[in-house]
Amino acid sequence: MNFNVCTTFRKLYLCQLSETIPNMKIYSVSLILIFACVSLQTKAQDTLWKNEKLNTAKDCKYMEPQEREMIYELNRLRSDPPRYAKEFVKPMLDGALRNLKEYGKGDANYSLTTSYVNNKPSKVDTTWHYINEEEVKACQTLYDSLLKMKPLSILLPDEGIYNACIKHAKDQGPTNNVNHQGRDGSWPWERVTKYSPKMRTGNENIAYNSDADVRTIVLQLLVDTGIPGYGHRYNTLNAEWTHVACYYTRPPVMKSKWWIQEYGAIEK
Repeated sequence: MNFNVCTTFRKLYLCQLSETIPNMKIYSVSLILIFACVSLQTKAQDTLWKNEKLNTAKDCKYMEPQEREMIYELNRLRSDPPRYAKEFVKPMLDGALRNLKEYGKGDANYSLTTSYVNNKPSKVDTTWHYINEEEVKACQTLYDSLLKMKPLSILLPDEGIYNACIKHAKDQGPTNNVNHQGRDGSWPWERVTKYSPKMRTGNENIAYNSDADVRTIVLQLLVDTGIPGYGHRYNTLNAEWTHVACYYTRPPVMKSKWWIQEYGAIEK
């Protein structure tokens, strides 16, 4: 199996990993560590968007309230991408444009793309960009894409996928860190289909930010600044997904707070 991992270094740490399998489908796995990115700290969470049909996890008592809210947020996005763009992405784009105008292109930054063959690194490629310039590009492409996008499938909660999240968190607990590959060598799609056999495939996003609200994390995954190809964005907006589980790490499993989103596509 061949893998590509892309990492960008700034206040944010982003990693994109993809697997090429025999039938030539590409499965993108996303990791994003969110630190203090001021331009993306918005008042978006204060904006009301109530639709109980989108709150598919509201009765899932096995999830914490924040976890259920993240599924609600993902369904807001997927149910009406143009509205999401106008209400939440446009303010971020405006802020990025102001920063570019006032401060210029910003500092030079880079992403590293590591290619893996048989789970071993084979080469590393470097892609350079300017922070403020790239922020505008990322926000603009997201905004334009969402404006043209039709509604996507509404995600349903799945307890099996949730158990896959917990399994992975417990596996990573001793490290107080979360990576996509488990210490047993498992990958997200393998964990999803193992713990929820009705799924034919799956995927994963991981985010770190102990203070950010749910919407800030979802927006950061969507913008995906500095990542060639915006893999996290397209993972979140994948029309193939039918089910999802969201889990945040907490004691005694792990001291630090990480978010794990795992998606599944049910067998047809």
